[in-house]
Amino acid sequence: MALVTGFAALVSGFEAYMQHQRGAFKDPFMWTPVALTPPTMLAAAAGLIKPKASRGPLRLLSLAWLADGVVGTVLHVRGIGRLPGGFKLGQYNVVIGPPIFAPLLTAMVGVLGFCGSLLRPEVAPSRLAVVLAPTKSKRSSSFGQGVSRERFQQVMALTTAVFGALAGGEAYFEHLRGSFNQRWMWTPVWLTPPTVVAAIAAMRSARMAARVLPALSIAAFADGMIGFLLHLRGIKRMPGHFTNLRFNVVMGPPLFAPLLLCSVGLLGLIASLLKGKAD
Repeated sequence: MALVTGFAALVSGFEAYMQHQRGAFKDPFMWTPVALTPPTMLAAAAGLIKPKASRGPLRLLSLAWLADGVVGTVLHVRGIGRLPGGFKLGQYNVVIGPPIFAPLLTAMVGVLGFCGSLLRPEVAPSRLAVVLAPTKSKRSSSFGQGVSRERFQQVMALTTAVFGALAGGEAYFEHLRGSFNQRWMWTPVWLTPPTVVAAIAAMRSARMAARVLPALSIAAFADGMIGFLLHLRGIKRMPGHFTNLRFNVVMGPPLFAPLLLCSVGLLGLIASLLKGKAD
């Protein structure tokens, strides 16, 4: 969980920096996701080495990411409303204005980090404890601070569904700017409905968690990696190629945006593995 949190923070922070650089950081709030990225990555790294060291800082930073995602969404909606025509031309302004779902996608860092900060290493019960409590079910084994493994799996599956829908929606609007001039642009949009449905079904169904959700999660991860390579190729095809990288990365296809789909795929795999153990 710490590793996935650090990865999501890196992707989200880099994309926020590049997208907000287009707007020349006119609003001080544009700096907040960028400023939150380095300490979150450090806290996640500490969690890999010594879990206790990251619990407090990672939890606070995660709450800050959640608040920042909500505030960012309000500011992006306000920005769309301030465009010529406002919401009367919503179909056009939502596409060419501030990405409406992007701040909520950065909130995924907060959800991951908060869940990760609550978890504790699972300790096998002693033989004496088994003798004293022989009727205790495996389902009630603690996983975190009094949270059952099954409940945690349900949270991960629900998180996969929510952020999968947001990632697919953001991909739709971003690719609509490019008029879907390549067939690959449709793949994250096509993957979104079945992935969301499978994640929701996996909250209750072991079969969906064991068979369908892992396959769709792997497909989402692979599609994110392919999208990253295609965006990189798009930047290379711009005037100046990589010799003008600083400008082309800002004005070209959002380089790390497809990797958010990879994060959704990782979440789905975590949810499917936990369901298998819970059952």
